[in-house]
Amino acid sequence: MIRLLVIVVVVAAIAVALVVVGSWVVDGVRSLGTGIADRVRRIGSSTQKSLPADSDPQPDTPNEPLAELAEDLRAASARRWARCRAIQEQAEPAESEQYRQLAAHRWDPDLVDVDRLRTESIGQIAATAGLVADRVSDYPAWKLDFFDRHGVRVDLAAEVTALATSAANVRDQISLLGDPPTNLAADHDVVTTYAAKAQLLSRRLDGLVERLGALGEYQQIVAAIQQRQDKRDWLDRVSAIDDFENEVDAQWDATEAGRMRNTADESEMLASIYLDALAPLAKTLGRE
Repeated sequence: MIRLLVIVVVVAAIAVALVVVGSWVVDGVRSLGTGIADRVRRIGSSTQKSLPADSDPQPDTPNEPLAELAEDLRAASARRWARCRAIQEQAEPAESEQYRQLAAHRWDPDLVDVDRLRTESIGQIAATAGLVADRVSDYPAWKLDFFDRHGVRVDLAAEVTALATSAANVRDQISLLGDPPTNLAADHDVVTTYAAKAQLLSRRLDGLVERLGALGEYQQIVAAIQQRQDKRDWLDRVSAIDDFENEVDAQWDATEAGRMRNTADESEMLASIYLDALAPLAKTLGRE
């Protein structure tokens, strides 16, 4: 009985302890939740104060029209430069300088150094035209009447003159247009007019380079004709070699070589027999 009473008392004490501990845990959780909520509210409040009134992203400031124009013109100039260099590589080397001199004179009558044209952005159009024409005139096939009979001979002097003169005219107009007017950069009409004329002159140069490219393609066609002419001349030259006669002669030479070897073998054999027969006789005569 006493043991049962003790057990009941112990169980009751444990239950009371659990109730007390549970109340402590609940109070702690409530306090923790309240603290976190307060902290979140404080952080949210400070964040709202730090953000600007208008949180929408501001649009990027567009590039200046003249800056965009300058970039486009530089890219176009680089393309033209690369195209001219490629045409020059296909045309080199050229021995004649007749058309390069003509191009230099049309570009600048006082120009002495013809090669200086190739270092100029626009002048290289004239220089390349002269180089291609000189290369065409160097081909022996260019003197064939084939081009005249079929009406496909290009007037090289006229083409070089047209390209060099047009390039010089565009150069003068670009010089007249000058640099963008910085003092009027805010004027819409001025900027629009300048951009339109600059782009027009750039397209004009593109057209000249395109025409120059066509002349370069013509030079490649003449080079192919020269290649075919060289091939035909070579075949005509070697056709004088008679295949049948040379084959007969080759067989005859082989037969003669065999006969010569047989004769040599027979001579060697007979010589050895003859010399062997003479040896005893020589000894006998020597004793006598």
